[in-house]
Amino acid sequence: MKTPSCEITPIDLATWPRKQHFAFFKEFSLPYFNVCVSLDMAALYNKCKAEPYSFFHSYVYLTLEACHDYAPMRQRIIDSLPVQLSSVRGSVVELAEDETFRFSYFEKQASMEDFSKHAIAVGKTSKAKPFFSDAFAATEGQPDLIHISVLPWLNFTGFSHAVSEGHGLGIPKFVFGQYDSQTGKVPLSIDVHHALMDGLHVARFVKILQEKITNFCN
Repeated sequence: MKTPSCEITPIDLATWPRKQHFAFFKEFSLPYFNVCVSLDMAALYNKCKAEPYSFFHSYVYLTLEACHDYAPMRQRIIDSLPVQLSSVRGSVVELAEDETFRFSYFEKQASMEDFSKHAIAVGKTSKAKPFFSDAFAATEGQPDLIHISVLPWLNFTGFSHAVSEGHGLGIPKFVFGQYDSQTGKVPLSIDVHHALMDGLHVARFVKILQEKITNFCN
């Protein structure tokens, strides 16, 4: 495993309420579970139409903000033990001109304005590079990532990911779908590791993310 730049704090299994759940689920061959929800994005979409911000960059920015506000989204499994990370980055799928995707690595920024500038610069560089870029080699496989994909062509109600064998790090996976102009909704698929989270935790995260979206537009 590559070493991330954030702080890593071991979770004390002796006092952690999830000790038995962690032991139970971490040995599963398919330990991730998926939840699909709809987010109210009408106000955010309209705000981005009126301001010089990408709708896509805006909800990626707010997702990173929500992950930093909710500790379970920053928990990982390293050397078969649970840990808490101080911060996370986005490993974000972007479409290149050849209609294949690249990973852009977005860092948390102090403001939407700063994030927009950062994301535009990083995306431009990553889309000009091959898939197996230097950034890919240096970054993929680190635990302080969250995976974010975007399918603006599909309004889905279910989703599944390609998975590889072996024990994972517990990295959450997010997929945003097509904006529905009639309802103002965007589907969001969330995959999390069951050793680290239950449905209750996902529900709490979705509430935080929706509040971030609403407050950003006020």
